[in-house]
Amino acid sequence: MKKVKILIADEIDLRKISVLKKSFFEISKKFGISNSEILRSYNNYEILIIRSVRIIDRNFLRKCNFKIIATCSRGTDNIDVEYANRKKIAIINADEANATSTAEHTFALILAIYKNLFTSGRLVRESKFNIYNFHRYELKGKKIGIIGVGRVGSRVAVFAKAFNMQIIANDIDSFVVKSHPELEFKSLNYLLKNSDIVTIHIPLNKTNSNFLNRDKLINLKKNAVLINTARGEVIDEKYLFKLLLNKKIYYAGLDVFKNEPEINKDFFKLENVILTNHIAGKTKESFKRIPAEIFYKIIDIFSHKTGNE
Repeated sequence: MKKVKILIADEIDLRKISVLKKSFFEISKKFGISNSEILRSYNNYEILIIRSVRIIDRNFLRKCNFKIIATCSRGTDNIDVEYANRKKIAIINADEANATSTAEHTFALILAIYKNLFTSGRLVRESKFNIYNFHRYELKGKKIGIIGVGRVGSRVAVFAKAFNMQIIANDIDSFVVKSHPELEFKSLNYLLKNSDIVTIHIPLNKTNSNFLNRDKLINLKKNAVLINTARGEVIDEKYLFKLLLNKKIYYAGLDVFKNEPEINKDFFKLENVILTNHIAGKTKESFKRIPAEIFYKIIDIFSHKTGNE
């Protein structure tokens, strides 16, 4: 039987690679190889495995012969999925492996803001230990609005329950709504107007680009906290900056931005925003789980193709 050729083009954890049976797959590891070199030297391969740092655009897809492109990330916005579908190239992503990491980071941002940890840490370093005249709040009883109750959003809801928070949920998927009868689902407008904390967990696609635009952000309460660990492009960053600058909302916690890594430096001027460098889903544990999820999905595809279980 002819072996299926796999090219791994970006550095990933290979500890679970043994699940890809060597009798069936031929694997080449060329970490950091350029897209042009992939097309030049490996275009006869069936499967390409990458990370989200690699952009797979229409020009690449037009020239490539891969049957499957697997991205070791939750999102697929680094790939022109629409054109890939037209070329009948299957796109695989890891939509489960970093959900816990992202949900935990979401709550890390919330807690850092509500407990004002950065101010407290600065005062300690400045030998101002007995200064307490800065705001700190409890999460108990606060209303958290979760936009998108998928794998990450549903975990955020579990954490919120542990803190005895009131949960307002929003999702356009009727299956998701039916799967969570324990949650109170409301309209987006209601969620934005009534939540103390709003956290967004939706994928980036054409529909969701600039999802929280000016007309929606203006509905946030003055004491609201906005958290984004999804994608920078789902929020109107310029208007969010204006809200923060003019104290129209209390705080923001941002892990993702437009134009990464060259992000909008205006945010650096603000004291009411916490910025992290797109690390929500990137933990030691998730780095192990993500490639493993990809490998098992590849096995699943080919076991169905060959009729094996």
